[in-house]
Amino acid sequence: MDTPRNGARGKLAELEALRGIAALVVLVHHTMLAFTPRLHGLTYPGQAYSLSRTPAFSLVNGSAAVVVFFVLSGYVLSLGVLRTGRAQVAATSALRRWPRLAGPVMLTNLMAGLVMAFGGFSNQAVAPLVPSIWLGWFYTWPNAGLREIPDSLWEGATTFFTGHAAYNSSLWTMFYEFAGSLLVLGAALLMVRLERLRWVGLVSIGCAAFCISPWLTPFLVGLGLAWRDRTKREDWGWGRILLAVSAILLLAGYHENVVGGRPEGFYAALAPVAEWDALRLRVILHTIAACLALLLFRRSAGLRRAMSGRLGRGLGFLSFGIYLCQVLVICSVSSLTFEATAGAGRFVQIAATFGVTMLGTVVLAVPVAVFDQWWTGWVGRVMPSRGRRANADRSATAEPIADRSGGRS
Repeated sequence: MDTPRNGARGKLAELEALRGIAALVVLVHHTMLAFTPRLHGLTYPGQAYSLSRTPAFSLVNGSAAVVVFFVLSGYVLSLGVLRTGRAQVAATSALRRWPRLAGPVMLTNLMAGLVMAFGGFSNQAVAPLVPSIWLGWFYTWPNAGLREIPDSLWEGATTFFTGHAAYNSSLWTMFYEFAGSLLVLGAALLMVRLERLRWVGLVSIGCAAFCISPWLTPFLVGLGLAWRDRTKREDWGWGRILLAVSAILLLAGYHENVVGGRPEGFYAALAPVAEWDALRLRVILHTIAACLALLLFRRSAGLRRAMSGRLGRGLGFLSFGIYLCQVLVICSVSSLTFEATAGAGRFVQIAATFGVTMLGTVVLAVPVAVFDQWWTGWVGRVMPSRGRRANADRSATAEPIADRSGGRS
């Protein structure tokens, strides 16, 4: 690749930055659902003024950010297989996938178990004060004391196979991240071997995956982008860049409301299609937006340079930690802050709560990111690849999302 790399670690820094930006979008998305749900809009259908009724929702749409993670995973994980064409590279990446993802996930689930065991979650008491439907969804079971600790660890280890995410709702993506990673590694190997029929094979697998679950399709779309990027990497002019940005804002701003399942406001015309299958419509639109975002970060020379320095590396370094820690912070210290500042006026209450959420999440994400970095290296040493270009699959990723993080969202 002809793009700047992230130092010795060999990551595509601009894609690391995109992954970090997506993690921040998910953080704002969850914070607004918890403490400013009317302005957010998804849980308040018919709200006269809310972001979810306009393309501005793209700036806080966590669902669209999750699809960005998945497309990035498909793109990055396939690189090693596409470069070498070796089955052993695909097999080694597949074998490493669970332990690499499980380490930081189990760590943050342990944190959640400890907070639950000692009664640190206050979201249930605060949810009706906001009021927030979303904030009341979590930690609803009776506290089992120290039993919460082994239970949280077990959930963290098995969420990739069961989809259970009671201790950390963000982990719902890990089931699809794990399944999508294995799917894309096999599909990448198939593309290399099929030659003339490679696109027929990829489209066929993609259609089958879409029928099983639309969340699997973005991984295969990322694979297709990675294949095209092997031979076509010209920079875009300002016309294409502006067109891409406009399309991203329009497509990523879509989301049907959670209560009624219908798009509203600017997107109300899509209601008949949403009635057919709201989830698949949303994933299709968000996948197109995610592809354009990835291409924008790869094809815009100015953006690529801006995101290839410390900012991009920092965003990428913290992204998985931000994704994993945010719900824990929102349901504990953020909720306590909201309750404690109830008499200070609405503006001060919201400002203080948002500030504590952002700062608390970043502070907690740092040790998780440090552990994630060490853990990835340790797994790589324990399970080395003997294939050529063994570390090719360790490029920038996404949520929850590439080699280190998986579906980081």
